Amino acid sequence: GGVLGQPIVMFNEDDQTNSQAAAAAATKLITTNHVDAIVGAQFSGGSLSSIDTASSNNVVMVSPSATSVKLSDLTVTKGWFFRTISSDALQGAVAGSYLYTNSSFRYAGVLAINNPYGVGLANNFKAKFTSLGGTINASQVVIIPEAQTDYAGALNQLFGASPAAAPQVIYFVGYPDTGLTVMKQWQNGLSSHSWWNRQWVFSEGLDDQGFVDSLRDPAVGVDVTQIWGTSPAAPNSTLYNGFVTRYKAAFFDQDPVLYASHAYDAVYLIALAAQKAGAVDGASLKANLRAVSGPTGTVINGGQWSKALTELAAGHAINWEGASGTEDLNATNDPGRGSYEVWGVSASPAFKIYRLAYFGETLVVPAAAGFGGQIAAQSQPNNFVTQIRAVVLSKLE
Repeated sequence: GGVLGQPIVMFNEDDQTNSQAAAAAATKLITTNHVDAIVGAQFSGGSLSSIDTASSNNVVMVSPSATSVKLSDLTVTKGWFFRTISSDALQGAVAGSYLYTNSSFRYAGVLAINNPYGVGLANNFKAKFTSLGGTINASQVVIIPEAQTDYAGALNQLFGASPAAAPQVIYFVGYPDTGLTVMKQWQNGLSSHSWWNRQWVFSEGLDDQGFVDSLRDPAVGVDVTQIWGTSPAAPNSTLYNGFVTRYKAAFFDQDPVLYASHAYDAVYLIALAAQKAGAVDGASLKANLRAVSGPTGTVINGGQWSKALTELAAGHAINWEGASGTEDLNATNDPGRGSYEVWGVSASPAFKIYRLAYFGETLVVPAAAGFGGQIAAQSQPNNFVTQIRAVVLSKLE
């Protein structure tokens, strides 16, 4: 069992969705715990603030959830950053295509937090929406600082001074702390600014049931059933459903939260790369992660570690087909494809996030009836950076 016959040892650090905290966490994992691989950081800013330390110490990072297009730039990552989630180049295209083609919106505004995730996704959404013929005025791409107490100026700029100036739809890229303040002030302003009553579409940073519940609080009063969103989604597949079954059996019948399947795949890819290399040092992992991700070789699925050991021992190529979908890491260490969903919030009494539509690579299809797809993240404490280290005898000598 284990990697190279040894168990995997894990250390946890909290990145606090804060770039400085993420960098400090990565430094501790590398200098104190002497790790060779990090699963994380969980957000783009944290990954960007950590990658220099990781690369200079020959430590690979494999994020299940950092989506900024900047992380596809090998001059930034030096090849030490990998991910099991597609970049925002795809999510922006999905959002732009859905709002223009499927929902017939022609005039959009964008509100985004001022970090690599927010600015990158905003730009990719704008590029797709306008390429299809839609209009987004430069003044109505509003970039806001995180965690402020007042966004009235941003809302006034976004919606303009009259109904004629207001976009038909707003794409909001943010996180729950900022999102709650923005939406509360938007709701309070509706009585005096009727033209603010427009369709909101959230990014996956706001795909959180706890956040939706906070919007329903009487002190905020947002009609959450009118909100849509876009998020990475697990594939409509038996592999994902099998992962859900195993996850629920291991975690007291809880459903997997957003990115759980991507984190699972990140750990598996690191383990496969170490096994193929015959070593757990960062350089060996870096050299083999793409090779074990596909697209050719014997297919390995979750729960097939023994099969993987047999194939690798025989010198065969392997192709990881994971719970989150086909990885097939490309030249920039990104998945070669990805799937996304458009989500909404159900009516009373549940008010739960659910899937409205599903994107494969180019097509939106209705959600399959009865599909137990990946649910939105429940309200959680700050996520953490997880370190994976395979301990072998040579590391202990």
